[in-house]
Amino acid sequence: MNQTTLKTYMHRAGIRSNRELSRLTGIPPKTMDRIVKNPRIARGYQLDSIREVCGMSFEEAGMLVQERSRR
Repeated sequence: MNQTTLKTYMHRAGIRSNRELSRLTGIPPKTMDRIVKNPRIARGYQLDSIREVCGMSFEEAGMLVQERSRR
């Protein structure tokens, strides 16, 4: 299975760094660093905010969380 990371969606949305994503979502930078490494730790409202800012569909967000759990 092709591994899709949060960085893929950030790049697609033109977001260049974790800090930029942090600023756009209002999620603290250290928390964002941890979420980028492991999206499964994101709370629902955080994942929804990231999904919205990155232009992800609900399906893409769900797959992102599921794919990381299969590692």
